[in-house]
Amino acid sequence: MIHPHDPAISRRDALILSVLGAAATVGGCVSTGATFASPGLRFRRDLPIPPVLAPSRIDASGAHYEIEQREAKVTILPGLETTAWTYNGIFPGPTIRAKRGIPTIVRCTNKLDTITVVHLHGGRVPSESDGFPTDVILPKNFDGLAASLCGPGTDLSKLQATVGNTRTYIYPNDQRAATLWYHDHCMGGAGRNTYMGLVGFYIIDDDEDGRLPLPRGDHDIPVMIFTRRLSSSGELVYEHDGHMGAGGGMMLVNGAPWPRLAVERRKYRLRFLNADNSEPLELALEGDLPFTQIATDGGLLDAPVTLRTLPLAMAERAEVIVDFAACQEGQSIVLRNLRGNGPLSEVMRFDVFGGPVRDRSEIPRTLSRIERLRQEDAVRTREFVFGAKPYLALRFPPIYWTVNGKRFDAERVDAAPRHGDIEIWKFSRQKTIFPTICHPPHVHLVNFQVLERDGKPPLPHEGGWKDTAALEFDQSVTVIMRFDGYRGRYLLHCHNLEHEDHDMMARFDVV
Repeated sequence: MIHPHDPAISRRDALILSVLGAAATVGGCVSTGATFASPGLRFRRDLPIPPVLAPSRIDASGAHYEIEQREAKVTILPGLETTAWTYNGIFPGPTIRAKRGIPTIVRCTNKLDTITVVHLHGGRVPSESDGFPTDVILPKNFDGLAASLCGPGTDLSKLQATVGNTRTYIYPNDQRAATLWYHDHCMGGAGRNTYMGLVGFYIIDDDEDGRLPLPRGDHDIPVMIFTRRLSSSGELVYEHDGHMGAGGGMMLVNGAPWPRLAVERRKYRLRFLNADNSEPLELALEGDLPFTQIATDGGLLDAPVTLRTLPLAMAERAEVIVDFAACQEGQSIVLRNLRGNGPLSEVMRFDVFGGPVRDRSEIPRTLSRIERLRQEDAVRTREFVFGAKPYLALRFPPIYWTVNGKRFDAERVDAAPRHGDIEIWKFSRQKTIFPTICHPPHVHLVNFQVLERDGKPPLPHEGGWKDTAALEFDQSVTVIMRFDGYRGRYLLHCHNLEHEDHDMMARFDVV
């Protein structure tokens, strides 16, 4: 835990963390009840599809949306209500479907009792809309919290906060079609806020993708996968095991436990997102049915890739085509998680119905043309080591998480790439006593290409543009990227959200 009065933390961050600490017990976030996971829940509920949010208006500046962050009662377990922190009252939040070149303007109102920040993960956006951890949206009753916790005379302007409880984010959408997502990114509270429900899909479409004969409409399915722990009364139980990472014994897909999806005997496009706080996945279909991968974090691959298993670290996305044409009516195919044990070894089930259908969709041999960045064009190479340092505290583990041996400081610039420059970044892991922990580095603003993993070529699913990569025990990953989006301050961090909350972040400024 980061202590608000630690001398290494600025006054602004201390204020934020104080308020976060006060709000941590609001809304069913902490429970002493037993966790609930019944085998009888498996494959009983249909897969819910998050609704697409309609813009409140469209004008010359772009498509405008209104989002409220508010507490709501949702149904996860049959017959029980669960308190969630939501976008617009649903869990997960509504999907925003954007068009390349048409800006999205989101006015976000915080009606919760905690500080929040919204980050568009994978978005190429101006710094002021990126969701820097201290660019907060104040809670609805912040004045009361500040008065009781911070004392008179506190300069609230140091929070870089909104006036009132709203903030407007502008997303230019000047990037390729891709499956992105939005989630909380608050200093010291992203793990808890996201776990409690502040997460949603953001899909960008463009003409290149639209011209391809890929599955569309009802056959284009967003699949958000995460685990949660619920009490016997149905409330979310947020426990991060001494900031090792919050997980749970219940597999949820689009907010439903182990759901089922009825599928015709044809091709489907599945947009997989590992939205878990701390657990990597390795997906595989029962019966050795293959995935045909067509896209990764940053959009279409240049050509499809056939996979029998699909690894996904936290925050990674992959779009695949699954063809059920050869399956039999009445056949059921379980999507498995090869990294899970017991109930977490299964994700969802596909139930095949009906006879043969006319399927006009196809998988083209060529999907896109991707510019390959050349190593000889890189102007510098930087190295970032993800590790831990001892910390004298009466808790386990007695460490804090670091990048290059340093705790995060919002006012310290750890790298300053020049706008337009190509750089090579090498991510590696410090050897620790926690060998099973995954540290997926995520770079804001830009996409990168994986050059090598442990001195070998990238894994088959890592082609194309990415913004997040797996970093397992004793591994290294080398990537190349061009800083051609916007100038300003951005982040590199581990996407184990509890590690992020406990200092495994680094600020970089594009200058």
